[in-house]
Amino acid sequence: MAYRYFRDKEFEAASSIFNELYQTTQSRTYYTYYITCLLKLENYSEAEKSVKKEIRKHPDDRLFQIELGYIYKESGDADKANKQYNKTIYNIIPNKREYISVANALRAKREFELAIKTYKKGRLALKENHLFHFEIANIYLYQRNFKLMVDEYMMALSVSPEKLQQIQSQLQSTLSQDINSDLDQILKTNLISQVQSNKNNLVYKELLLWYYTQKKQFELAFSLAQSIDLLKNNGGEKLIQLAKTSSNNKDYITAQKCYEVVIQGNNLKLYGIAQIGNLENKHLYLEAKPDTQLKDWETLYQDYATYFDNLKNINQSIYTLIRFTHLSAFKLNKIDKAKAQLKTALENRNIRSGDKANIKLELANINLLENKKWDAILLYSQIETGNKNNPIGYEAKLQKAKVSYYLGEFDWAKAQLDVLKGSTSKLIANDALDLSQLIADNTTLDSTYSAMKYFAKADFLIFQNKTDSAKIMLNDFFEAFPGHSLSDEVHYRLYEIDNSKHLYTEAIKELGIIIKEHPYENLAAKSLFKQALLLELQNRIKESDANYKKIIIDYPESIYSVKAREKYARIRNKITN
Repeated sequence: MAYRYFRDKEFEAASSIFNELYQTTQSRTYYTYYITCLLKLENYSEAEKSVKKEIRKHPDDRLFQIELGYIYKESGDADKANKQYNKTIYNIIPNKREYISVANALRAKREFELAIKTYKKGRLALKENHLFHFEIANIYLYQRNFKLMVDEYMMALSVSPEKLQQIQSQLQSTLSQDINSDLDQILKTNLISQVQSNKNNLVYKELLLWYYTQKKQFELAFSLAQSIDLLKNNGGEKLIQLAKTSSNNKDYITAQKCYEVVIQGNNLKLYGIAQIGNLENKHLYLEAKPDTQLKDWETLYQDYATYFDNLKNINQSIYTLIRFTHLSAFKLNKIDKAKAQLKTALENRNIRSGDKANIKLELANINLLENKKWDAILLYSQIETGNKNNPIGYEAKLQKAKVSYYLGEFDWAKAQLDVLKGSTSKLIANDALDLSQLIADNTTLDSTYSAMKYFAKADFLIFQNKTDSAKIMLNDFFEAFPGHSLSDEVHYRLYEIDNSKHLYTEAIKELGIIIKEHPYENLAAKSLFKQALLLELQNRIKESDANYKKIIIDYPESIYSVKAREKYARIRNKITN
């Protein structure tokens, strides 16, 4: 009842009930509501009288004393309020809990400077310089006084370096909300100053390294990581961490520098990790590079071969073996060599069952590459049977369904795909959903499935890296099946082929056809987004900006709408600045 009166701003009725409740229960919550009601009614004298009575009853309870200061301030007597607050702070018994209690009460009354004063007085009185840095920093954060906030964190690190991760977590949260980048330069400048002034204190270097990593300034982070590793004599742990982060963020050059330093150091613990990481990083780099040539893949093949020639324990590098054999078969057409390596690995008794399943999966994929569909299905089925209800089993089931799709067995393929929609793996579930939807949308009105079979054959050619043949088939589709519902999908496949060959002008053109001629199809928003990315790549910023804006306005329910908003805001910000 009291809360309802309070919510309805019937403070007279509410105050009476809250007072009765407090007298009965001595609950501080009820008392706070009671005083708030009196202040809302501007009954300052009654509020003062009530609080003074509680102070006489509880002389050591500083919270009532803070409440009295607040009443003075609300009544308009700021001087009296400040005297009361300062008197309370001065009389605190030197006890950590007391200082926290009073400071929290002052924060609740929005007396932030006095709360900071309380914490600092407590730090001096208790002679513990490490106390209250986070509490004070949080107040400065609330006030958006980033300079003083960072100062507190730096002081905290100077006395408690073990707080590094906690401070990183706080700063990460603040940086993510720092829309105007007010904190950015302050933090960077302070950290550089601390590193230069405290050359033997590693914690500041570690925080600056973390900062550069957060800002994706990996080249700057490289020298710091190298310096920390040398001072710690840990063989390159920081460089390995930085290499992985750099590679994940597509800075393959910095990642390679990191791995090579560790490899040259020849640390027994990290040498193998660095070798594997370096091979994977080179692989990703070649996949992303616009002008990758066949000779580049041949060079990487030799790097892989050298690594495996010197490897003593294959068990440590199953993923790398699979990457190597995939490169051999799909990029360089060294199919027999790839299959022989996989089969040799399968014969190794020390290989774990999970790794064997992954090896079999790659072997099945290579069989499919060779057009040995039934051999591939047999292996996929074995993997699925032996790995029910786990990701590798789901992946095998998905691949088996794709083979049925390539064979034109659409009803069977869709039945398998519909089961996989509930997979615990989001990626597999999404792939299954997309292919199932493609089949459902384009077979309903075609009882012979002729267009869908034609399209599936082209898809299989793309899987086999026979993209030139696939492109011919796809371009002929429009003449063979004019106006078919698959037309937008055909243009999208043509875009994917052109994009993979870095033929960006042609890729943009294919997406443009989808946007113009199929604006109501599922691919429209996706095509707008993909085209915008390519336009950005060509520095056609105004055109990409228009695409993002169109997605936001015309396709607000699309999964690309959120991404488009982020991109649009970023471009707008660049144009404004």
